Amino acid sequence: MRGLFPVMVALIAPVTGHAVERKNAATVSISSSAIMIDGDDRLTPADYARANRLSTAQLATRFGATGIVSCGGAVGTGQLVGADNVVVTAAHVLFAPDGKARASSCVFALDAGGRRQVVELRLDGVISGSRSPYAFPAIRDWAVAPLAAPVAGAHPYRLARTMKVPGAIVLAAAARGTHENPSLQDCRARQVTAEGEGMREVAIDCDAEGGASGAALLDRQGDFLGVYVGFRSTHPGTAGPFSMQHYNFGVTADGDLRQAVTEVVNRGRQLSANR
Repeated sequence: MRGLFPVMVALIAPVTGHAVERKNAATVSISSSAIMIDGDDRLTPADYARANRLSTAQLATRFGATGIVSCGGAVGTGQLVGADNVVVTAAHVLFAPDGKARASSCVFALDAGGRRQVVELRLDGVISGSRSPYAFPAIRDWAVAPLAAPVAGAHPYRLARTMKVPGAIVLAAAARGTHENPSLQDCRARQVTAEGEGMREVAIDCDAEGGASGAALLDRQGDFLGVYVGFRSTHPGTAGPFSMQHYNFGVTADGDLRQAVTEVVNRGRQLSANR
């Protein structure tokens, strides 16, 4: 499947042999399926640190910029990229099927600097691939949002040069369903499934479910490679091997997405300099 067919968000009975595409923002009214590749290999951050012999400081520096985005009834994942007041997530976490913002106030929550910080997203400053992400190809389902204030003590992800496909990645998510439940997973970018706007849509063999929308795709050093969007599967909710009928996917931090991050970061610096 090339990723240019309509995105479905309601419960759907899959037609045999045809993959159902769904964007995974968890809301009180949308049921979302867990797409597990073989089995659930996600680890808590603490378990990931132990498995990879990372200290607490290394864990926070490399993988500690991912937090929760709450927007109306939607719960997704977002992360600081490029600056401590710039969040990257999936557009459908912020925008509903009618193209309107899911709420008048959306927030980003992250544990950083030894405390919980909850900061409002400035929706009037969002740059996105589309503000109607359900009506366009999934490669446009990304958003870069300035925050009303910086997250003190955070270690934002740096933009990586580019994602290698195939290649190793780390999926950093903050929620499972509507509940905060951070996880990290070593997995792989497997195949390019679409291209456009200077970006690539990439099938990945990471495990994910509702609440993971907007999660970071990172390299092993914690540099930002892209953002998780959703899944396509002929058997959503049932684990199975990776195939073009059963996979999660994201978009790379290239082209328009990379330019948007740079623009929002520079805009924030200019505002700070003028104060």
